[in-house]
Amino acid sequence: MRADMIEANGLLGQETALAALDAHLRQSEGAGSVLILGPEGVGRFGLALRTARAILGTTPDAASRVDSLQHVDLGVLDPSEGIAGVRAATERLSRRPAEGARQVLILRDLDRMSEEAHNALLKTLEEPPAGAAILAIAEAAHHLPETVVSRCRIVRAHALGRDATALVLDTLGLPPELVDDAEGSPGRAVYQSKHGVQEAASSLLELLTRPARDPLGDPLGDVESIVRRRGEEKTADQRRRLVEVLRVVATRLRVRLPESEAPLRSVLSALGSMAANGNASIVFADLVLAQVL
Repeated sequence: MRADMIEANGLLGQETALAALDAHLRQSEGAGSVLILGPEGVGRFGLALRTARAILGTTPDAASRVDSLQHVDLGVLDPSEGIAGVRAATERLSRRPAEGARQVLILRDLDRMSEEAHNALLKTLEEPPAGAAILAIAEAAHHLPETVVSRCRIVRAHALGRDATALVLDTLGLPPELVDDAEGSPGRAVYQSKHGVQEAASSLLELLTRPARDPLGDPLGDVESIVRRRGEEKTADQRRRLVEVLRVVATRLRVRLPESEAPLRSVLSALGSMAANGNASIVFADLVLAQVL
């Protein structure tokens, strides 16, 4: 099951966000701009899709087509589509709906869109065409221009509690051992399981906590096995996987404080470098070599 479809169905623990969206629907009659903020993998896309279903799913068939992203009056825009995608999506909103009285546009990862894309969206966010609803998704407001945030109604999705995370993982057939590493995000747990993040994190954690100048093992070979780029990976895929490994290692090191303070600082620094678009392999190599040489 794809992570975005996990989000589409995993709304456990988001009752406050659901109530806020219901209130918005009642007050706006299914129109206007909403910005759903929260960590990746906690149900943001599911909240947007559930709202789209409430607006467009007037029959079982229509609801099914919304869930499968096949409804003619539902658009989903991804940052990879660039400014051309933004212009096409906003132009589509300006037309009459094909089936009923409403159209819905879901903006995925609005915080990863370019400044040019944000500027192109401003007028539509402030005054959507009659009957149109825009449901934008982002991690945090400070990742977006204030001009974008101020034009939307804010709804917040939060990381799930441990029990809720465990329940969602159980329904997905994932082992309970993933609960702590997921940090309240079932979507992250799905990604970690699919991409071998736990195994890589365990290897990296062993290296970071190995006694200085340990004569045993092959630290340089271990480093290479962790940071090498797999032939089938795209650069963006590699970066995401390595960031996820770092996040899991940081989570596990926090449990070991205070004795893990030094490696934890190094991991957090590496995460900062990744956030600043540092080269993934170089960041990882620097991190581990500093511990083993």
